Amino acid sequence: MTSPRVRFAASTGSPTASRRALLKGGVGALALPALAPAIARAAEPGVRRVSRALAEEGAAFVTGCEGGCVTSLLAAGQEALGDFIRAGGRLGEVRGRFRLGGGEWRTFATTALAGDVAEATANTLATRYALGAGLVLVVRFALEGGDLALTLDLANTGGEALELGDLALGLPINELQASDGKDPQGLLKHSFISGAGSHVFWQRKDSATPWLAMFPQEGSALEYWEGFRREGPCYQVYFHAARAVDEVRKAHSRWRLPATSLHLAAGARAQRGVTFALVEGYAQMRAAIAERGLVDVELSPGMTVPTDLAVTLSLGSRIPIARIEAEHPGDTRITALGTRAGRQLYRVELARLGENHLTLVQENGARTTLEFFATEPVETMIAKRGAFIAAHRHTDPAMWYNGLLAEWNMQSEVLLGPDNYDRIGGWRIYEVTCDDPGLSKPAFLGAKLAEYPVQAEIDALDEYIAHFVWGGLQQTTEEPWPYGIYGILDWKRNRESEDPGPKGREHLWRTYDYPHIVVMYFGMYRAARLHPGVSTRLSADAYLERAFGTARAMFTVPDTLVGWDANNIGYYNEIVLPELIDALEAEGKDVWAGELRGFWERKVRHFVEEVEDLFVSEYAFDSTGFESTQAMARYALERPGTFAPERARAFRERQFAANLFCRGWLEPSYYYLGSDYRGQGGDAYTLTYMAQMGGWGVLDYALHDAPDPHALLRLGHASTLSSWALLNSGTPESDHGYWYPGKANDGAAGGGFEPAALGQTWLDQPHWHGSWYYSCEIDLGFCGALRAAATTLADDPLLGRIAHCGRLEEAGGSLRVVPRDGVRRRFHVRLQDAAFDLQLAPGVRFAREEAIEVVSSGTRCRVVLEHAAGPARTSLLTLGRGREQRRGLRINGAARDVDARGRVALEIAQGTTRTVVDLAFA
Repeated sequence: MTSPRVRFAASTGSPTASRRALLKGGVGALALPALAPAIARAAEPGVRRVSRALAEEGAAFVTGCEGGCVTSLLAAGQEALGDFIRAGGRLGEVRGRFRLGGGEWRTFATTALAGDVAEATANTLATRYALGAGLVLVVRFALEGGDLALTLDLANTGGEALELGDLALGLPINELQASDGKDPQGLLKHSFISGAGSHVFWQRKDSATPWLAMFPQEGSALEYWEGFRREGPCYQVYFHAARAVDEVRKAHSRWRLPATSLHLAAGARAQRGVTFALVEGYAQMRAAIAERGLVDVELSPGMTVPTDLAVTLSLGSRIPIARIEAEHPGDTRITALGTRAGRQLYRVELARLGENHLTLVQENGARTTLEFFATEPVETMIAKRGAFIAAHRHTDPAMWYNGLLAEWNMQSEVLLGPDNYDRIGGWRIYEVTCDDPGLSKPAFLGAKLAEYPVQAEIDALDEYIAHFVWGGLQQTTEEPWPYGIYGILDWKRNRESEDPGPKGREHLWRTYDYPHIVVMYFGMYRAARLHPGVSTRLSADAYLERAFGTARAMFTVPDTLVGWDANNIGYYNEIVLPELIDALEAEGKDVWAGELRGFWERKVRHFVEEVEDLFVSEYAFDSTGFESTQAMARYALERPGTFAPERARAFRERQFAANLFCRGWLEPSYYYLGSDYRGQGGDAYTLTYMAQMGGWGVLDYALHDAPDPHALLRLGHASTLSSWALLNSGTPESDHGYWYPGKANDGAAGGGFEPAALGQTWLDQPHWHGSWYYSCEIDLGFCGALRAAATTLADDPLLGRIAHCGRLEEAGGSLRVVPRDGVRRRFHVRLQDAAFDLQLAPGVRFAREEAIEVVSSGTRCRVVLEHAAGPARTSLLTLGRGREQRRGLRINGAARDVDARGRVALEIAQGTTRTVVDLAFA
């Protein structure tokens, strides 16, 4: 049984006066007088013995030590924040492997060794371990100013050279995953392990500071890690990992970061170490990274980067960068751009699809690897994903699942279905037909068709609706629960169940399922209404009616059947509900619009005024609601007559802090930067659907709420691009994809990324570091990417004048921006002297490869629009939410009125495919 931890209070006495030696049961202890009661209590039955404490005047930490390890670590004066070390944890345990010459590898672990005290002062504790064959390790803790330094001194006292193949340090921090997210004082880990620039920090759920941070000491590097395992060791970082990495690669891991051994000649010594510090937030963490000689990385548009965009890279460090080494020098162009804001600036262009390593080499020889992922252009990926989904479906009329848009195994190239679940077993077979995984594909396809209609894809989605959804997955208007959607395991089992209740024929209560079908129908409505020339099985009005009926059913059917109130959790894809309400009003369906608005506003009010824990979904800790919560905050803020503005603002800030908390920001690897984190803190399942969905929330906040938007614009755009790394698309020269090559997989996708070298996905499939071979829920992320796709022209304080997700050219007083965000409907300007937004309605977009021209003063903007030929019609241009200059607007020389929501009508002439619009602001 784990005994309770003894926590220490900070001393106010002088170091000399406060020290005294205690002898208790033959165990020596050094402690402050104020700590004597705690140490005495440590001798009581059931309480862990704490032998001493480290103390120093003005120290940032209060520590408790036992047996050569730190067993309690608190922020001085802020003990209420909790112990950074989890119950039973021992910081300072080291393990590894070494060999003499080319002999057999020997393992060691300090947990199995009796150490001798090598040094013990008020602020220092050093323990000596004899590891065998003359190898000696001294583990030293020292309070140094505001830091706690943990140093490993290694000495080869034998007569023969030896090699350390592994040297690992355990970090028993009180992480959320140790308690399944239930410990209110549990911490979320943010880690970047990639050489000399490695760093880690841990945050509380409420984002209260200080945070615990860890940095390698100068001359040390971290090159490998192993995640927390409930049945085994804690999270571990490796100073050297040649042996461990060799083993995982032999087990077919894709782990590609470099790993080294430490060679010690007879009589030689070496030192490795890390330093723990307290930081007061993101800005101080970045400053600490740079000041300690590591490299702080800022960039645009992200680390998942399409080949038609260049990366602008800003590097800050006390120790300058001497050079950048490209993994594929023949396919990489690196241009030094001088310095800005005291940082080194580069432009990087990547032509090789897939992973690209760039190694930063500092003037002291320190090396840090940045992992990028180059993709095809976003527009190409959107098209490929839509085509792939439509082509991979079941088309046998004799089967109950006729029309099903099916799961695909990229590794074995097998199409899954209810008669072949492939490698998915147990209750997880629902992944194939329903719930978020099964319903994400039609949701994305519907959303994609609203942007880019393709007749073959419309036909495929219509077949899915006609044969699999209506009267199968979804009850019709002629059935007892109109528009109700059957939940797991699949609709056939539920419809044919002998149980007439909610576990059988009335299994219509899983609210998560409903928004995906709403998005599907709403996308088909837009395709039918806004794209002349396409043919759909139902009318636009029929799709709109079904979208409304499904949305209403989400709020009524589950609540009636089992009391599942749809108001308590933020659902993926429900962000479309305000747009659906607008469409209903535009079509004259005011009663339906009013009813749905009532449901939505009740949910918004509940979140704004009542919800406390924003991380709860089906799990104690989850990151799945932050697209929805930003949309709710936005809705409430825009309606001060309906929602109290101060409450709306408070909710906006609280939910946004939560979104940042579980998102990679300071971790410059493509599978971390912009990705959401679950309770594993980046050890597993990154680049999930919420990377892009929650990324919409980051970008929306940056554009419309942040006093200084630029850092968040970088993060928002990086987030919306991030999970495109999981799309297996490529050219014939690249064999059609990086993860699972072959033409059959071109356009397929993985459901998530696994950062660990080896392990299992949550579908219980083995992984080898990298993308899954099933797509699972990732199309929800691609839905978010479609909504968030935008190009932003900005005067960035670190990067200079830049077009995020676009190409910028400057000529005189004119700025020319070519949007390359993939959708080409949203353009934002955040210049030093000008800020405005342009958003086009679906069915119209900025012309491909045509520049948007902006006068640098922001007073004029010229755009070329493309659209389908058809009858004369009106589209809407939205000018934004308060930042733009709406008064005195002129379009093509004529004064135009703008409504309260910033919308103005655009006339599209009959039979034309291009429209030129000149905007002038007073």
